[in-house]
Amino acid sequence: MSLAGCGTEQPVDRNSGALTLVSGTLPPTEQDVTDHNYWQADGLSAHEVPSADSRLLVLELDPAFFEPAIVAAPQTGIAAIDALRANDYKVVIGSGFVSELNSLAPVGLLQINGETLNPVQGYGYTRILGINDSGMGVVHRNDYQRALFHSALQAGPGIVENAQLDISEKDLLRPKYFRSFVGLCAQRWLVGVSLAPTHLRTLGQAMVDYADKQNWQCEDLVNLAGDRQAVLLLRTSSDTLLYHGDPDTYKVSLLGFH
Repeated sequence: MSLAGCGTEQPVDRNSGALTLVSGTLPPTEQDVTDHNYWQADGLSAHEVPSADSRLLVLELDPAFFEPAIVAAPQTGIAAIDALRANDYKVVIGSGFVSELNSLAPVGLLQINGETLNPVQGYGYTRILGINDSGMGVVHRNDYQRALFHSALQAGPGIVENAQLDISEKDLLRPKYFRSFVGLCAQRWLVGVSLAPTHLRTLGQAMVDYADKQNWQCEDLVNLAGDRQAVLLLRTSSDTLLYHGDPDTYKVSLLGFH
């Protein structure tokens, strides 16, 4: 598989969800990267969280070791592997939501360093995930003000709010998809992916239960991407790159951590 990136994307059937996502290492090795024991770096702990639908791979980040940033490239796109290398990120997770007709057109707010690249959408995705001098924060779209964050993107739905499951049982009637998600907890950030398609409510209940056992005190957990848009990359302490989800397809936006 070439990881140089390209200007065009391969066509996919957008009427059905992916049943598998690629996983691997750079340089290539024989290790099974769905095993959370391989996801190790300074200031980071990896967790395998069981759920009724899927195992969840969750990285617990110490804010003392990591600085968050949003990278965006509307219309042109950027591959997760290129974003990691170009910005010297240790972790990359993605991506933001995009138009069903144009996978490089953002849906909802996309704000980078004070510049609004795409406005808030008043329906649909309910959360704004933003970055300011204090770190990361999440607000409901109705409470968003431009001055709250220097960089932000619209995400959702919210899965956990105020440490409580915040998604209807109606979600269980919808299709299952691969998911990537971000959690804001006391003295830690969480980034994670599902290793199989899952319902958000099932994912959320698994995370609430696990966070309670770990005493993480998680205030917010938001859905960041679904289906083929979900991707997680890590540069390990030994400088090996681990990935779950396609690191080479172009995304509109990604959340990275220096």
